[in-house]
Amino acid sequence: MGNTLILDTSVLIDLLRNNIPMINWFKENEQNYEFATTVINLFELYTGAYKSTDSERKIKDVEELSKKLKIFSFLSQYSKEAGKQKAKLEKNGIIIDAGDLLIGSTAVVERLPIKTNNIKHFSRIEGLDII
Repeated sequence: MGNTLILDTSVLIDLLRNNIPMINWFKENEQNYEFATTVINLFELYTGAYKSTDSERKIKDVEELSKKLKIFSFLSQYSKEAGKQKAKLEKNGIIIDAGDLLIGSTAVVERLPIKTNNIKHFSRIEGLDII
């Protein structure tokens, strides 16, 4: 097993939707990485699952996927980093989604890369290694 890689919600949604290129990428890289995500990503996935017309199945799908991942709980250090990042961005007139900021700050504090399809938002976070 290689390094840990945090998977963002956009990537996890692709996996849940059986997006073939993402599933192939996942399979090709599961020997290189320990895949992880955050409780914030799970919150976003569960929100979507509960909104679905087939919520029971979608919730089960999220639960099954989460069993394959290391889950980062939320720690005070992540809040501190997110606050620092948000203040800097706002001083420069840049707005970023709070969820993305908290997810990205988790990766920064843990010194881990993140895989996302939302490069535009995450690229605003200083010190974040995006794959």
